Amino acid sequence: MKSVVIIGKGPSVSNSTKAFIESFDEVAICNFPPMENYQHLISNRAKYHFVNAGNPFPYSKEFINKLGLTHVFNTSISPSSLNVDTECFLPDHKVEYHPNHGIETTGMVYDGTLRAVGDAKYNFWPSTGMLCFNYFYNSERHDKIALVGIDCYQKGSDVYYFGLNETKPNLHYLWDGSTYSKEGKVVNHIHEETGEKELMLSMIESSDKEFIWMK
Repeated sequence: MKSVVIIGKGPSVSNSTKAFIESFDEVAICNFPPMENYQHLISNRAKYHFVNAGNPFPYSKEFINKLGLTHVFNTSISPSSLNVDTECFLPDHKVEYHPNHGIETTGMVYDGTLRAVGDAKYNFWPSTGMLCFNYFYNSERHDKIALVGIDCYQKGSDVYYFGLNETKPNLHYLWDGSTYSKEGKVVNHIHEETGEKELMLSMIESSDKEFIWMK
């Protein structure tokens, strides 16, 4: 059995250390958390990457190639993301790429309207962090899971462990005071409203696996 640490972009990354990350057998990252200036917090390796392929904000190709990726999962539920150019976020070496992961594991699509296709697994739009957590939660290969930077966008907390200058430019409009404040605090976020954190807590309580959720 393996241990895995999941790294998101929430403020609890600031409480992590490279030594803590390196104590796990495997590392999974969600949507390109900045690593190059934060290796003292989250190291510089990852075997798994869960990414919204429809709107990536990738590292340099050189850095991607050095991570050690073997599995990449598209968490987007937009059908258009199935046909994107993957060159910018896949390494040059061979990996297992799962372009349909988001749609298949949620049973949902968003093509201007959020709707179910078949048996929907959620009654809300799950985040990339949620889908990553669910993957390892159901994995028969992993018995210990740590969550770092998976903070579920709690109101009043910092948005990320990094600044606006390191976020996707096409998302800067969210810092208008309705979703995030200009000071970088969460005001009102869809993933907090849906009760995603409460669902994850209930899943943890009903599992025999070992969990560490960094706050």
